[in-house]
Amino acid sequence: MPAPVFRTLEGLAPYEETVTAMAAHAAAIRNGGAGEEVWLLEHHSVLTGGTSADLGDLVDPGDIPVHETGRGGQWTWHGPGQVTGYVLMDLRRGPGVRRFVQALVDSMTDACHACGVPGAVSDHDAMGTYVDGRKVGSVGIRVREGVSMHGVGLNAHPDPAWFARMSACGAPEVAATSIAAEGGNGDRVMVEDALAEALAARLDLAVDATR
Repeated sequence: MPAPVFRTLEGLAPYEETVTAMAAHAAAIRNGGAGEEVWLLEHHSVLTGGTSADLGDLVDPGDIPVHETGRGGQWTWHGPGQVTGYVLMDLRRGPGVRRFVQALVDSMTDACHACGVPGAVSDHDAMGTYVDGRKVGSVGIRVREGVSMHGVGLNAHPDPAWFARMSACGAPEVAATSIAAEGGNGDRVMVEDALAEALAARLDLAVDATR
């Protein structure tokens, strides 16, 4: 099978259109009509709820669009300053869902280290990357008929005020942080490149970058 293609989307990607395109591509992978891909991008501000999301955890959504989505997990924010990685892979050929999720978490941790945050650590059970208990990145995926959708959200340099709009992942006691806030380099291109390299290494892929 050809190596997955890494695509970097410039600007800010609209959430609904991107998720629709992702679902279409995942269906094509299942049917043998498309190859595996990783999309790296930033969204316009949006609050998304996973299959365990509780409306009571939306503290103050204001005028931010709210979408319920089929991925696992609870509420999360996507927007400017957060690098989102959608990982569309055929897990029917391995490595299995559990190892796949662990690799996604570890990829975010590796990217943090590469961007100057050596204190970042993985928490596989919580499906996230943390710095002294503060959450810098999250994993939320959906696997349908063996093909993965959604992926990771890694905070490069977002405005922290966005995270006050909801109880992230149903854990109000866990503060959000970012690579920049922890003293690292939160430049978008650097974070995207570091995350691509980390995903390629952790998932044993070859990076064929399209920027």
